Amino acid sequence: MPQIDEILSILRNGRWHDIKEICEKTHLNTLKVELLTNFLLEYNFIELDKKECKTRLTRPLFQFLKKIEETENENA
Repeated sequence: MPQIDEILSILRNGRWHDIKEICEKTHLNTLKVELLTNFLLEYNFIELDKKECKTRLTRPLFQFLKKIEETENENA
């Protein structure tokens, strides 16, 4: 699974996640996670709390992914 997909998979629940937690779950170093989250932030896919070092999906992306999941479940 591409690294950015791994991060999005962790964030998929819509909750705040520590950068440290993302590093542990993806087995990526902090620099790599920061680069990927900065990319996601630039395109408004995530919100980033720099003070707390936490991130989560933006509401529109969270709702979009939720709809996709519902559609996939209906077609299964």
